[in-house]
Amino acid sequence: MTQTLFDRIGGKETVAKATHYLYVNLFRDDRLKPFFDDIDIEKQTHKMEAFLTHIFGGKSTYQGASLRAAHKQAVDSGLNDEHVDAMIECVRSTLQEMGINNNIIGEVAQKINEHRDDVLNR
Repeated sequence: MTQTLFDRIGGKETVAKATHYLYVNLFRDDRLKPFFDDIDIEKQTHKMEAFLTHIFGGKSTYQGASLRAAHKQAVDSGLNDEHVDAMIECVRSTLQEMGINNNIIGEVAQKINEHRDDVLNR
């Protein structure tokens, strides 16, 4: 049986830890920080964890808005490809700091990038 990306990255515990550290890195990035000024970070962290679990092939209970709806206000405020690239950079550096294998990091970046057009409402 082929393991999902979720399993290969380390499952629920690793995704939860990565999500936490991802937001630490996002808040350090001046390109991205303004998009998170007025959000409930705890709620957002849970949504991101559920989303990543889902796109990595794990069992997710995410019931939130679609990517397009969830990012509409950010797109209206200027969210663009540069910001998605910056977010993927933050994901890469977070996973590198955690010691995740570079091949898996590449797969993670590719999975996230597959949702770029929905995030940017294109």
